[in-house]
Amino acid sequence: MSALAKASGALKSVDYEVFGRVQGKDGLRDEYTEEEAKKLGVVGWVKNTSQGTVTGQVQGPEDKVNAM
Repeated sequence: MSALAKASGALKSVDYEVFGRVQGKDGLRDEYTEEEAKKLGVVGWVKNTSQGTVTGQVQGPEDKVNAM
């Protein structure tokens, strides 16, 4: 992250889609995603798609979004 971004408190928003075994019993857990987001101090949403993927958006300080 640039010094300007750090000084200005730059925010970042990222849309994502996860492929593979991400839904169901062995997949990506909504609880894990929510827990991690709270821990990092970011916000957003996540949902399962009918194609078997997970899509979402995460927003917050650039360094925290990158960590997510």
